[in-house]
Amino acid sequence: MESLSVHAVLGLIGIIILIGLAGELFLRQTGIPSVLFLVGLGVFLGPILGLVAPVSVMTVAPYFGTLALLIILFDGGLNLHLAKVLRETPVSLLYTVVVFSLTVLATAAFDVAVLGHEWLHGLLLGSILGGTAASIVLPVIGHVTRVSEPVKLLVTLESAVVNVFVIVAALGFMKAMTDPTNEHRLLADMAYAFVIAAMLATIGGAVWARLLSWLQGQTLSYMLTLAAILVLYGLAQIIGANGAITILLFGLVLGNMETLVGHLVVPLRRAIGYQLDQAHFALDAFVKRLNEELSFLLRTFFYVLLGLLLDFATLTWITALAGIIFFGFGLSVRWLVTEAFGRTWCGWTGSERRIITAMLPRGLATAVMAFLPASTGIPNTEHFPMYAVTVIGLSVLYMTAGLVVERRRIDAGAAVVASPRSLPNE
Repeated sequence: MESLSVHAVLGLIGIIILIGLAGELFLRQTGIPSVLFLVGLGVFLGPILGLVAPVSVMTVAPYFGTLALLIILFDGGLNLHLAKVLRETPVSLLYTVVVFSLTVLATAAFDVAVLGHEWLHGLLLGSILGGTAASIVLPVIGHVTRVSEPVKLLVTLESAVVNVFVIVAALGFMKAMTDPTNEHRLLADMAYAFVIAAMLATIGGAVWARLLSWLQGQTLSYMLTLAAILVLYGLAQIIGANGAITILLFGLVLGNMETLVGHLVVPLRRAIGYQLDQAHFALDAFVKRLNEELSFLLRTFFYVLLGLLLDFATLTWITALAGIIFFGFGLSVRWLVTEAFGRTWCGWTGSERRIITAMLPRGLATAVMAFLPASTGIPNTEHFPMYAVTVIGLSVLYMTAGLVVERRRIDAGAAVVASPRSLPNE
């Protein structure tokens, strides 16, 4: 932004925030996500007008991308209620695992067989493109009528859980690619990093939950929590744990602390000194609400940032066709699995199966993870952002068109049922 004055940059930031807010309102009213408008704004400001040079953006992009990733993970863990998932909808976990795994494998197979890359490269790409976006799915599914609550719950939980799969799997494959000597120890390294991260997150979550109970009603509690996220991430990286997984589990511990503490023996509960009601209030009133607003802010700017960084010199017909094929794999896998689940033991109606299939939009997790491999120096990943934008755009368009068509079909069917039968001519 060297060519812009200070007041122009600040004004531009304000305009981006206003567009992001307008997009959120537009999403709630129409069900059409704002991601395409924000990426388009970034393309307009960068590659088209040249107001913002990609070189200047690249200096801050790794830091901004990492911060966005940490907030996504913390928010995902904070809103993932394990007891509810395991108790009420085990089918959603199975559905999510099957769809994600088959999508990753199909994408990787094409990347290896047609594009000529290694399997780790294909699995990394597949894991990045394999998950739906909770920030898009949740507001949209809430406005879909004539769909049973179990179906809405399945789509909601899938979008929350699959982001964890996307980030954890992608980070694991990235580590294996940056350290080829330990490629054969990928699962062992991931297990070790997970165990250390779990221990660190549990201790940090217990301490921070206690602190939150002391900070009841204090306006700075979220700033302290944000500082704790950053410090915990740095500490995890220093001691050899996976920092991203640590933050995910840190949010998971805080979000499920009442359930976890409720299963502890009384001496441990007294040792923690954890006040359930106070901490629940502090967590709900300050952490969740402000984390949601910060997530919105980071989401808005990262979509614009993605548009600024797009290099259309890499957009060849092969890249475009590959992006379309990757979207086709994701759609085909989702349709096949949905039909298999819906026609066997789940008993979903035809309308519900079509709606579940349409709820496949990719979003911020895909965008962030598509950018990280190239920024960390992993070779042959410079096309990932273009693949991500293609898949995000097509999936959002498909969801929007699919829901509009299904809504009209439902309304037409309701009109036919409600219309009185005409009497036969005598």
